[in-house]
Amino acid sequence: MTRPRNRLMARNTNAIFLSYASQDAGAARRIFDALSSAGLEVWFDQSELRGGDAWDQKIRRQIKECALFMPIISEHTQTRAEGYFRLEWHLAEQRSFLMSHDQAFLLPVVVDDTPDSAPRVPERFRERQWTRLPGGATPRDFVERVRGLVSGTPDAQRERVPAGAQPREAPATGNEKSVAVLAFANLSGDKENEYFSDGISEELLTVLQKLPGLRVAARTSAFFFKGKNVTAQEIGSQLGVAHLVEGSVQKSANRVKINARLSRVSTGEETWSRSYTREMNDVFALQEELAAAIAGELRGHFHGAMSTASAVHAASKGGTTHPEAYQQYLMGRHQTNQFSSASEQRALRNFERATEIDPSFAMAWASLSQSHSWFCGYEGSLNREQFDGHLAKARHAADRALALEPDLPSGLTAQFWIQFGFDFDFAGGAAVARRALELAPSDPEVLVMSSRLAMAQSQTGLALEMARRAVAVDPISARTRVQLTLACVNCRLFEEARAEAQRVAELNPNSIFARSGTALIDFFEGKYAEVESSLSGAEREWHILWLLAMASFALGKRADSDRALGELIERNADTSAVQIAMVHAFRGESDEAFRWLDRARAQRDPGLVTLVGNKMFSKIKGDPRWDVFWRSFGLDAPRDA
Repeated sequence: MTRPRNRLMARNTNAIFLSYASQDAGAARRIFDALSSAGLEVWFDQSELRGGDAWDQKIRRQIKECALFMPIISEHTQTRAEGYFRLEWHLAEQRSFLMSHDQAFLLPVVVDDTPDSAPRVPERFRERQWTRLPGGATPRDFVERVRGLVSGTPDAQRERVPAGAQPREAPATGNEKSVAVLAFANLSGDKENEYFSDGISEELLTVLQKLPGLRVAARTSAFFFKGKNVTAQEIGSQLGVAHLVEGSVQKSANRVKINARLSRVSTGEETWSRSYTREMNDVFALQEELAAAIAGELRGHFHGAMSTASAVHAASKGGTTHPEAYQQYLMGRHQTNQFSSASEQRALRNFERATEIDPSFAMAWASLSQSHSWFCGYEGSLNREQFDGHLAKARHAADRALALEPDLPSGLTAQFWIQFGFDFDFAGGAAVARRALELAPSDPEVLVMSSRLAMAQSQTGLALEMARRAVAVDPISARTRVQLTLACVNCRLFEEARAEAQRVAELNPNSIFARSGTALIDFFEGKYAEVESSLSGAEREWHILWLLAMASFALGKRADSDRALGELIERNADTSAVQIAMVHAFRGESDEAFRWLDRARAQRDPGLVTLVGNKMFSKIKGDPRWDVFWRSFGLDAPRDA
């Protein structure tokens, strides 16, 4: 997908002007996508947010000539006392004074829970009815309302409301084919059994996610509300779904009782509920029965010849009838969701135990493979022997999973990361990704891997589209937002990238990206002093040393650059060869850069497939060795954007 081009508005145009604070770029983009895909002309291009007299004059002209002015109101506009958007708001308000009292021109939109009682907005904005579009989610009713305002439809033009009126709530953002499975409550009286209640709801979610025609909110986003005092309407609004599945699990000895209910978000009305009591060895079959019952309630939204029961059965493949194997699997899934080295080590032991108990448990084999791959990709302390050992075990486990269930999405995902990330088999990885996307088009993990593949193939527009889809399905996941941040950087959408990086830090403040993501964006924008300032007091980990070595060099501090590079080589030569090559390339040291690139390939460094490093390699791209290196992978050599 190519980036939308900014179109200069002709006089008397029907265009809509989107005005927003830079932190709201993501929400503004979603509104733009919805309006422009409906054929409406919208001014929105983040690459134009650069200032200058010519740019300033163009903005003033466009505000003077647009049909509708849509200010985006949020906590960010509330807290920012200054900003170019405030000048835009002032100009729009001044123009509105020249219009008749009933002329629709101002259309304020609120994209979060900012109350209407105190926002810092021009007085004229308060005289218009506001619309709430949480996160920028834009329903069709709103699009049609905007179309009516632009075309001058009389009913649509009646937008003025008395001061102090409540903002208009947009119609439910989720369509009837959408559902979220919330974390089931643990009623077992033992907090250690929480893995089981979480696991039951997570596996139910996974089955529903594979059904054709149904959009299911991803696990990270759905479980975000666990333990929070929020209403069904608030959850549905944030996740963009029409239905909620809630429940509880009570486990006692070898028996389990599950209560589940389905409700409609718009009204909170319960549309279905049921209670099940089973022996533990029937729990996997019970999950299939539960999924079939819920899908049956929504069966009017499924299409095709396959019945609901058949679809659920097909989606449930890869399980086990062994209660102990299943409990070990659920404990492993609970641990791997913590995303730390210690928790992943515990998860690995759980998955190993599950496959020992039931060697035909395909889902456990797939998870075991991904756990071993996790250590190869994220554990910087591994030596060469440990890395090779994990990779061999990951490969074996993925092969076992797919031998048992060839179309298991989690098995295909495990195979993809090995082929793509460590074997550099881009053609094979692409085939696997296509098949996984066919089987699980709304699985955020599948969408993330599709985005990563597109980045490696220099398909920046497709990478951005897939990353946006992943975030739309799983908006409260740091992982999906990291991928969107990287895709935005590749497209030079720095304002949106910065907003996404900030969201990642809020969602997972202990992650690597939370500690250095903003500095990475600063680097790509050439703000080297800001990089050095923000990282100078940080712990000198590989992702810090890498950026410091380049920023110091750009600032003329060769000794500091040498020191950071030396530390990086001493500590992380076996796992950060790509980053070391980037530093040498950025410093114009071609021979050393290619030596470390060759070493990265020999070491199966997964960083090779993350081509966000285009700028770092600019100085060596004229070297004939650059094209030769990338052609050996079957790829075109990446060029600067």
